Amino acid sequence: MENKNKALTGFTLLWGIIYLVIGSLQVLKGAGLLPENFISVNLLPPEIAGGLALAVVGAVYLYGTIEFSKGSFEGKAYAYVGIVLSLLFGALYLLTFIADLINARVLFAEGFEEWTPLAGIKPALYLGLLSLAVYTGWEKTFRLQD
Repeated sequence: MENKNKALTGFTLLWGIIYLVIGSLQVLKGAGLLPENFISVNLLPPEIAGGLALAVVGAVYLYGTIEFSKGSFEGKAYAYVGIVLSLLFGALYLLTFIADLINARVLFAEGFEEWTPLAGIKPALYLGLLSLAVYTGWEKTFRLQD
């Protein structure tokens, strides 16, 4: 069973670390504990709530890694929940991006004069799209019936 879940263990470990690090950096930047120019605002905006959401997703993935290391079947469930959370937050940020794009380019709404598509791309969006790519590529691996 351990060899069978080796790829999923590596995936949950990698995704857990990525989500936790990016989420923690967003929270620290949002709280003012990191300088504004630490990493580009476009790549890592200062958002406390968004960073906490990413950190929670990372914790779910990392708990899945712990379950896999115990040889438990529940590791797959945590990997599933992590994927679902990644996709949900990615979809939420995609809808926000589309709304901002409509406000800036179609409605010419007040406050969106300076908005650019690059400013609308947030970590939850690109991490969600990466998770979608991994999920579609490994669709058979993520079966709970195995």
